[in-house]
Amino acid sequence: MAQATDYSLANQSGSAFRTELNSILGAIQTLNSGSSAPSNLVAHMVFLDTSTTPATLKIRNAANDGFITLGTASTNFGLVSASGATFTGDITLNAQSDVRFADSDSSNYVALQAPATVSSNTTFTLPSADGTANQALKTDASGNLGFASFLLATETTNGQVVTGGVRGAITTLTDASTIAVDMDDNNNFKVTLGGNRTLGNPTNVVEGQTGFIEVIQDGTGSRTLSYSSNYRFVGGSAPTLTTTASAVDILAYAVMSDEKIMITAHLDVKAAS
Repeated sequence: MAQATDYSLANQSGSAFRTELNSILGAIQTLNSGSSAPSNLVAHMVFLDTSTTPATLKIRNAANDGFITLGTASTNFGLVSASGATFTGDITLNAQSDVRFADSDSSNYVALQAPATVSSNTTFTLPSADGTANQALKTDASGNLGFASFLLATETTNGQVVTGGVRGAITTLTDASTIAVDMDDNNNFKVTLGGNRTLGNPTNVVEGQTGFIEVIQDGTGSRTLSYSSNYRFVGGSAPTLTTTASAVDILAYAVMSDEKIMITAHLDVKAAS
C-alpha cells in the first residue's frame, strides 16, 4: 500500500528528490491503495480501497466530489467475461433491448424482448423440469409456468380431425321470467324452471353453433316454457314441455342465422321403465 501526500516535485537536493519521486511512483504503482482515500484527490484519480475484502477499485468522478466504483480486485474485477459469466443479481435490459440466441454460425438469431408497454412488473417463473411430448406451457395467473396437455387436432383439407374426445361443459342458466342465454358462455346449457317462463332470444349468436338446453321442472312441476321470436320449430309448432315434477326435456338447437335458431325437442328424457 502506498499513497503520496503531494504529486508536485519541488526543487530540492538529489536525495530528497529521489525519496519524494519514489513515494509518488509507489503510489502510482499501487493505485493509491489504502484503507481510506488519499488526501490529494483530483478528478479521474484511481484509488484501490483496501478497507474491503477483496479490495475495491474506484475512480474519482469528473466533478471531484465522489468516487465511481469499478469493481473488486478479484477475477475480472467483477466484470463480465466475453466467454461467459455467472450473475448473482438481476439483469435489466432497457428500452425493449433483446436477449438474442444465435445459430451455429452466428449468422441469424432468435430474440426475446418485452412488449412496447408494460403496465406493471411481471415475473414468469419457469417450471423445474421438462414436460412430456406435445405439452405446452401454461400460467397459473400468478406468473408460475408449468406444462399441461391440450387437445391436439390435425388439419385436413375439409376441416379438423380430432384424435381425442371433445367434451363441452354445461352452463347453468339463471331462472327468471325471461331466461337469458349468452352463447358466448358455452354450447350447452341447463335451467330449472321455478315458474312459467320465456326462453329469451340469445345473445352473441354465431351462425353454425349447435348444442342443447336441458330444461328441468322444479319439485312442483306444471311449469310452462314459451319462446322468444328468434326460435324456429319443425312445422312451426313449439313443443309443450313435460310438466311432471322434476321432469327433464332436452331442447337441441342449431343456429341458422342471428335470428333463426332451430329447436328440436326431446321430451320426458328418463331411464327406461
